Amino acid sequence: MAAVLAAAGCGSSGSSTAPRTTPPPSPTSEQFGANTGLLFNSRLYGPAQIAAQLQALHETGATLARADAAWESAEPAPPAGGVHRYSWAFDDTIAGSLAAQGLRWLPIIDYSPPWAQSVPGQDHSPPSSPADYAAYAAALAGRYGPGGSFWRGHPELPPQPVDTYEIWNEPDNTSFWKPAPNPAVYADLYQRARDAIASLQPAAHVIVGGLTHPTEFLPALLAAAPGLRGHIDGVAIHPYGATPAAVLGRARDARTVLRSLGLDDVPLYVTEFGWTTSPPGALDYLPARLRPAYIEQTLAALGHTNCGVSAVMLYAWVTPERNPRDSQDWFGIHPPGGGSPPDTTAFARGVSAAGSPAPAQAVC
Repeated sequence: MAAVLAAAGCGSSGSSTAPRTTPPPSPTSEQFGANTGLLFNSRLYGPAQIAAQLQALHETGATLARADAAWESAEPAPPAGGVHRYSWAFDDTIAGSLAAQGLRWLPIIDYSPPWAQSVPGQDHSPPSSPADYAAYAAALAGRYGPGGSFWRGHPELPPQPVDTYEIWNEPDNTSFWKPAPNPAVYADLYQRARDAIASLQPAAHVIVGGLTHPTEFLPALLAAAPGLRGHIDGVAIHPYGATPAAVLGRARDARTVLRSLGLDDVPLYVTEFGWTTSPPGALDYLPARLRPAYIEQTLAALGHTNCGVSAVMLYAWVTPERNPRDSQDWFGIHPPGGGSPPDTTAFARGVSAAGSPAPAQAVC
């Protein structure tokens, strides 16, 4: 495993692709997992700590882990002479660490490296060249998809090839799309990335990046790019809400708008939901005593709706728990030092209930 964590490599990519004309088949069963990005992005955890955290996640029954496939780490320098050169150390660490614990990676393809930022100094600005972003997306599929170069180079690992790629994170949120969301620009980015990935991995699911306001953004997306209709493999949503009922309500609203757009067969992916326990009054704050029950109830319900949900990912598995004034430090349900608190136990119960046979609830 140490060799996997230290591995780095370079590769090149660059070709035009024929657009995929139809979506791949929808996933046959719903999957459950958690966001694990901070295990890798924060640089706070060593290999042994990462392995222990991911083993604990796997032991809950989770099969998925969502984390950034950071473009700025993989391609810090612009292509030279039309040739892209990638350094895979960061992405290899994620893929290898997850596979070693029996987890499949759901990568978020983000954000813009300095040379590709459309707003200088803002990595959360869209790429100045969508073609360069699409090239990275294709290279990612070539390395971590079925039969990819990473798996060929690491036969000691149980292969967990990537089958779903999320295009950006919250492109409808000004915090992640500077200076302001732009449905037309995002539509172009999504279509290029989808075509590039499909050129190497035709069965991949390429999904619209987790939306905070799907009822507003999806109609604008289709209005800006009507040609996307029939060419969307899935839509990720972030239905944060004060209660489990509120989370389900936002999932219902997303399905309703998809239905109104003639996209009722497009699956939903709940790639973030959750609550922070500090400080009181923060956005998405919930007292610690209530969170276990809310987690269990929400997972169990999302596992049995008629809303066409393909995957559910809690935000988050682990966060630093350092600054009591920083709400982002307290979304994690598993302590940085390990253990099995009520939140973790409730998550495991929720995953079990979600995956157990039961009649569908008429939420949508």
